[in-house]
Amino acid sequence: MNTPTMSEQLLEAASLLVAGMSSVFLFLSVLIVSVKLITKFVEAFPEPAASTNTANHSANQAVTNQQDVITAITHAVSAYRQGNQPSSK
Repeated sequence: MNTPTMSEQLLEAASLLVAGMSSVFLFLSVLIVSVKLITKFVEAFPEPAASTNTANHSANQAVTNQQDVITAITHAVSAYRQGNQPSSK
């Protein structure tokens, strides 16, 4: 059985280090380039603007939903407090 020497082990570790760091660098480079290309594509073909009526309706619906949630929470807290009053002795 032939055990590798310290220099052989260091050489193998260095080659693994270079291979790993190169693959990470390559992956990140591809990621950056693809994000920039997608950005240019989205800028070239913007989404059509929504009409103001649709935007106003969505905003009004969101406010109504928030008010409904606040009302429901308020009722739940009062019902909990009424059912869990400490008994006086």
